[in-house]
Amino acid sequence: MGFFSSILELVTPKDTTSVLGVDIGTSAIKVVELEERSGVVTLVTYGEIQLGPYAGKALGAAVQLSPKQEQEALVDVVRESAVKSRSGVFALPLSASFISTTVFDAESDANLSALVRIEARKLIPASLSEVTLDWAELEPMSSKQSGRSVLIAAIQNTAIERFNVLMQFAGFVDAPTEIECFSTNRTIGKKKHAVVMDFGATSTKMYMTHNGILTRMHRVHVGGVQVTELVAASLDIDFAAAELIKQQTTAQSEHYTTVKQAYEATYGRALREFRQVLDHYQTKIDTEFPYLLMCGGASLFPGLNNQLFDRLNLQVELIDPFKNVAYPAFMEDVMRQIGPSFVPALGAALRHFS
Repeated sequence: MGFFSSILELVTPKDTTSVLGVDIGTSAIKVVELEERSGVVTLVTYGEIQLGPYAGKALGAAVQLSPKQEQEALVDVVRESAVKSRSGVFALPLSASFISTTVFDAESDANLSALVRIEARKLIPASLSEVTLDWAELEPMSSKQSGRSVLIAAIQNTAIERFNVLMQFAGFVDAPTEIECFSTNRTIGKKKHAVVMDFGATSTKMYMTHNGILTRMHRVHVGGVQVTELVAASLDIDFAAAELIKQQTTAQSEHYTTVKQAYEATYGRALREFRQVLDHYQTKIDTEFPYLLMCGGASLFPGLNNQLFDRLNLQVELIDPFKNVAYPAFMEDVMRQIGPSFVPALGAALRHFS
């Protein structure tokens, strides 16, 4: 149902603090446990479990589980990956939240709280009583910017309650939640200007970050599941077989061209939309973003970086979230291979050490 790896053979000192980062997507749950050893953040264990079988679907399929099925899956991945920590941080799906930036024409000493609530009522498609609202003032992106820029974030209260119950069921008490984009952003450090793209199972997210602070987000509803469906149709095979081919394809593979064409068909329109959003934002703030960092399970296909460069004209590289985390040297190749798909889970765990 998934893969698990534990490195618990490394002795865990009793005076260390460990925390589990949890990322529940539409097709899989991923967890990463970290702890601090002699001042060094160290990987303890990690795990992934596919959710398709819990709903009677194939590996890699996107599903919507019942609370009971979701609880079972989380307990399974925690048990099978030999997690010991009872402290956790949950990366809340972007779909359960609303994030926007706005600029207020206000004096530097003015209290923005009341203005934020007024603006939030206009921006958020729900009553403020139904969401948990937070905001943060952003530093100016350019010398030409006037006014005070603010990032407004709201999370559905029902989503917070759902995941609180889920974490408590798995034995994690008072586990904080944060929106997945902030977990992802934590893994890349304080880049001056960068575009981050997360290629998930059913959606693709683009974030713009400035000096470690998220300033703009955009999401489209296309993802790796659609790629698999196109591969299955092209080769006249079932979803499970197509998913395996997609995951194992290299530039030398027999079906590389088929998978490449499926990627181009799936993401072509989305990348044009991302290009328009990026161009508009760069013009607005009079700043250029020179490169793109990508993550997510669907980002592992070797032909995607060229597609992104051709459509977005940005230098592209995969995020290596484990680069600032200690782990045994013999695991180097494995961590680089799986790293991009564990970005939100690792970023959530890093919150504890930030």
